[in-house]
Amino acid sequence: MDEVETITPAEAGKIIHKNAEFVRAGLRQGRFDFGTAVESKTGQWNYIIFKDKFLKYVGLKEVN
Repeated sequence: MDEVETITPAEAGKIIHKNAEFVRAGLRQGRFDFGTAVESKTGQWNYIIFKDKFLKYVGLKEVN
């Protein structure tokens, strides 16, 4: 199985010129299809952003 590359909300935000909280909120609300947000039992949110899906979403082939 191939390893899946991920990026952080901060990295994604930098690419689209938004802050990390904008990306986190969109993931929590299910507005973006390039990742997901999962709330733990303690209320902590965890975020997964799939690099390839994100780059396709924003129309880029690679991160500079």
